[in-house]
Amino acid sequence: MTEIKDILSYDFLSELVVSNDGNKIAYKKTKANEKDNKYDTDLFVYDKKLEKSYRLTDSGDNPICSFDKENNLIYKRYTDDKTDSFYISDVAGLGEELFKLDLDVKSIKWLRDDIFLISASKKKSKEEKETDKENSYFKELTTLPFWFNGVGFLKDSTTYYYLYKLSDKSLTEILKSDKDNSVGILDIDENLEKIVYTRNHEDSNRVKEFLDSIILKDLKTGEEKILSEKSHSIYTIKFLENEIVFVGSDLKSGGINEDCFIYKIDGDGKITKINDDDFDKSFGNSIGTDARFGAAKTFQVKNNRLYFVVTEKEESKLYSINLKGDLRLELDGCVEDFSVTDDDIYYLEMAKDSLAELKEKSTGKILVENKIKSPVYPIEEFNFESNGDTLKGYVLLPKDFDKNKKYPCLLSVHGGPKTEFSDIFHHEHQTFASNGYIVIYTNPHGSSGNGVKYSDIRGKYGDIDFSDLMNFTDLAIEKYPQIDSDRMAIYGGSYGGFMTNWAIGHTNRFKAACAQRSISNWTSFYGVSDIGYYFATDQTASNPYDSLDKMWDQSPIKYADRVKTPTLFIHSDEDYRCPLEQGLQMYNRIKLNGVDTKMFLFHGENHELSRSGKPKARIKRLTEIKNWFDRYLKDEDIKE
Repeated sequence: MTEIKDILSYDFLSELVVSNDGNKIAYKKTKANEKDNKYDTDLFVYDKKLEKSYRLTDSGDNPICSFDKENNLIYKRYTDDKTDSFYISDVAGLGEELFKLDLDVKSIKWLRDDIFLISASKKKSKEEKETDKENSYFKELTTLPFWFNGVGFLKDSTTYYYLYKLSDKSLTEILKSDKDNSVGILDIDENLEKIVYTRNHEDSNRVKEFLDSIILKDLKTGEEKILSEKSHSIYTIKFLENEIVFVGSDLKSGGINEDCFIYKIDGDGKITKINDDDFDKSFGNSIGTDARFGAAKTFQVKNNRLYFVVTEKEESKLYSINLKGDLRLELDGCVEDFSVTDDDIYYLEMAKDSLAELKEKSTGKILVENKIKSPVYPIEEFNFESNGDTLKGYVLLPKDFDKNKKYPCLLSVHGGPKTEFSDIFHHEHQTFASNGYIVIYTNPHGSSGNGVKYSDIRGKYGDIDFSDLMNFTDLAIEKYPQIDSDRMAIYGGSYGGFMTNWAIGHTNRFKAACAQRSISNWTSFYGVSDIGYYFATDQTASNPYDSLDKMWDQSPIKYADRVKTPTLFIHSDEDYRCPLEQGLQMYNRIKLNGVDTKMFLFHGENHELSRSGKPKARIKRLTEIKNWFDRYLKDEDIKE
């Protein structure tokens, strides 16, 4: 059975990099370190000739890397207050030091010959560090947003982009990103003559704007040309066959959550859509799980094609397209990361019974297996109609399922709302199934994977989405008489926390609830969340000044006086996405209702507690959720 502490044993694979000859595949492996209450991330290399992996680092410091033209792996192994040290390895083992830079290097990418593209910031001097320490008792806020989840309070910083030539150890600055020229995404042409980049914008009062500009820079002359000014919100921009392509949205039909399209732009700024209008997909992998860790690639140019991941229905698929609009499906399933070579595709894929595994497209072989060692309980599916669309519902059956018995049931609601559930492995769902719960979940309107019309619930929060969830719950009870309708609970985080708060104010059908990192009051969320000032107004189609009633009507706190459901609240004090006060408002009101409620506040954690929080915090969180549900759905007396 799946235990809560199993997260300590999981291998989380991420960030594929493949050598030019395709014989070596570097990837990162992350494991929980319970003793030090952190995660360790090291580099591994799969050698196709040897048909095995070897570990390259053992520091746990999440090194950055790139293969060079000779298929050697160049990686940052050591950093201190003065320099970053890069090593070279052609075989198993640490290799030898290759070069040092008096910079804090953020990324490195081999381009050609002995030239690398590097992004970095300057190392802080002893005096600068002392000044920071002396001034740590206050924060100066001059921008909006003024903080960001997982980052903290924002302050002006500078990132430099360099070409580093190994033969003469020369470092040539090609671009600088600061408050006067905020660089979003950058690419360089194969001749190393031009760069194209996106410029992010603030208004005159330093409020972030959402449409980017596209800039073309000649590296020989230093001349810059604005190709497009504030026309799209841009996800990526690339050189493709000496032309420029980008993926972006003009935000006109679906607002902040609008799906993107693929465009090319010429030297005069003429923009032409490449893909068809009906290719309305959500770029990136937005399938929810608590069993992944690390960054993932969404875009790559190779073989005169743009490769990209989209979420489609309940899968994350890899497509490719060329400048003529020739679209190909390369991989389906749940693609977590990928790297394309001249003649193959290597990728990480999650499944029902595995974490991310390394696979090879041409052979279908699993190169690095990563199966779940404990039993994985079956997930059944059924389609149903709700609000004019066909939705898919999931039912996870418990350990030792007996069709003649009744079981307590949990309705799990994903975040976003523009994410989605699928049948891939989900640790906490399997944990609950191991402990005798039926777990049910679906993707209501607002979820990704079905186009912008489906995901657009602006002004309809708590309406069409809530209706979908209740319709699904009713049908699940009908199709599975083993569900004890008198022993049901609802839970979720972020948008799932919003929906939990909303549900307990609109129905008493649930005997317990758990709202995590939730939204309760759009009117206060507007002013305190890192995304509040634009996300709240966009999603509720209202604002606190001109349409307060409409925003208030979509706020769960308005209906909190009706709540009779015992509810557990989980929140982190460094959650700047759904700040702590959102959970506190609901907690306070339900306490005043005389309803049993409890709150766990996690110090030093942020909005990502359930997915990448410190190991001890993740274990404590899930333990307390289980205890809460056991108390109210199993009548178990949990010792405090």
